[in-house]
Amino acid sequence: MRVPSTHTAFKSEITQYDIMHLAINTGSLSFDTHEAIAQVHALGFTAVEVNLQQAELAYGFDQTPNLAFYGELARELKLRKLTVTDVHALFLNAAQMFSARARRAVLAVEGEVTRLLGAGILVVHPTDILESEEWLDLYCDDARMKMPLVEGIAPVIRELQSSGVRIALENVQHWRDTCGTNNAEVMARLVEILDCSVALDVRRGLDRPSLDRWLELVGDRIAVYHLHDTLGGTEHHPPAALDWRHIIPQLQRTSAQVYVMEATGERSPGAIKVSREYISKLLQISSTA
Repeated sequence: MRVPSTHTAFKSEITQYDIMHLAINTGSLSFDTHEAIAQVHALGFTAVEVNLQQAELAYGFDQTPNLAFYGELARELKLRKLTVTDVHALFLNAAQMFSARARRAVLAVEGEVTRLLGAGILVVHPTDILESEEWLDLYCDDARMKMPLVEGIAPVIRELQSSGVRIALENVQHWRDTCGTNNAEVMARLVEILDCSVALDVRRGLDRPSLDRWLELVGDRIAVYHLHDTLGGTEHHPPAALDWRHIIPQLQRTSAQVYVMEATGERSPGAIKVSREYISKLLQISSTA
């Protein structure tokens, strides 16, 4: 099923993306979002990607989300003069994954939170909108197969996009030797049908099959770049590797204006500050070159 196009409407509606933002993912600082945003200015950031947390959204047995928490958070963000570049969807729990109804409801609530926080982009994983990993693997192998969306979720996606929330599907591979969305060709098929955007985890996608291929196939749909390093097989260390000097100019070939640093692998304030200064300098050099 093709979700009707709303892709061209976003540029005029989401004015905060007319300028470039280097943001920090709140979950990289703390799983307590109030605690996370209290650290942001001291680290040198003025923008955040709000990572939704299960304990804070509280969509559980009673199926009643805690939207009051996000109303309070929106007021605090305004007082702290922080820009919310985008919202990262929940990491779904077992009960939510077991229910198509719950996944539909959670996605709708996440869209509501995105609007409440003044953002225009909701980053989602394949688990949020696709039926299962097994069906996605079959889809990867069969160019004629219908996209395996969660039952009944297409109308939710249409409603979110028509209300000004741009869904950005992230490249994720949960297991070795599975497809996931960490494949440029597969991602291109999915976002073309959904008419949605891409959140590109740059480090993860570098060899799937190459950054050039990602930019060729989905560069015009990339809305968010996630930046981190992988050290000792562990992801989400603050980006500090030398190859970012060559990567950043390639990223800036697209119109994406949101760059989000991730640091759950090393939450050291010193390491995050050094990384922010490094990436910020590279972004400035590339944009003026």
